[in-house]
Amino acid sequence: MPWRAGFYEEINMTDYQGPSLELRARVALEKHRFHNTHSLGQNFILSESLLSGLLDETAVGPADNVLEIGPGPGLMTALLARRAARVLAVEVDRALEPVLAELLADAPNARVVFQDILKADVAQLVGEAFGGEPYRVVANLPYYITADILLRLASCQRPPESISIMVQWEAAERLMSAPGSKQWCALAAELQYYGDARVLAEVPPEAFDPPPHVTSCFMRIDAHAEPIVRPKDPALFRRLIRAAFAMRRKTLANNLKASFGLSQQAARDVLAAAGVDERTRGEALTLEELCRVSDAICMLHT
Repeated sequence: MPWRAGFYEEINMTDYQGPSLELRARVALEKHRFHNTHSLGQNFILSESLLSGLLDETAVGPADNVLEIGPGPGLMTALLARRAARVLAVEVDRALEPVLAELLADAPNARVVFQDILKADVAQLVGEAFGGEPYRVVANLPYYITADILLRLASCQRPPESISIMVQWEAAERLMSAPGSKQWCALAAELQYYGDARVLAEVPPEAFDPPPHVTSCFMRIDAHAEPIVRPKDPALFRRLIRAAFAMRRKTLANNLKASFGLSQQAARDVLAAAGVDERTRGEALTLEELCRVSDAICMLHT
């Protein structure tokens, strides 16, 4: 579904019937005297109607397994448990344990593990939780770890079918930037190699508790059904992407020398084999061109 203006105002006016998870979440937070920790970037959404509307856009269905990163008080987790087959929520803050226990008491298909997702083995986590079955990711993350999380998920041995995530508006613009633009970066290249990103809804600061100082948006990245490029060595390809953007003022040839230990002549040979001008900077290249350079480096080492 394409992004539309006014989504937040529209969804907040929708009348959702049934027991109020929102009230239960607020009462549990108060009961257990939970206080948001600024250093953990805890900005919760406590509107059941807004979260339900956003989850409608995630493509999560009854047969899906979901990895939720950053469940907070568990309101979105409980809503996901009503939609999905199984939910594994990963939370770093153990102070939320009694709150989550209350919200998920009647959700037997939801499980919470308390780990730092940045230190966890994502492939192992989903393997133990879902076996070899596909899964989707839904996340409302602290914005300062967005890039690290997205890179870990996109390069995971068992990547998700889709990633639905709340991000800062500026981050969304970078993720969807085009080659040659000022915002084209390693993260954008790696994410576009993984899948197709689109913004679903703009979410204003007042939707959060406490309100952040930035405008947010909810976006979804769907894994490509077929790779848009097929590098000979995917790990080397990702390494090349990082190298290409490592020093933006340097030419790609110089970045290849620094990152791969190539001589000046070897770097020139690699770029010539890939059909890329040696004076080109990495941020000017498309994924297809980066793939050709990666394959040329592979040939150099064979």
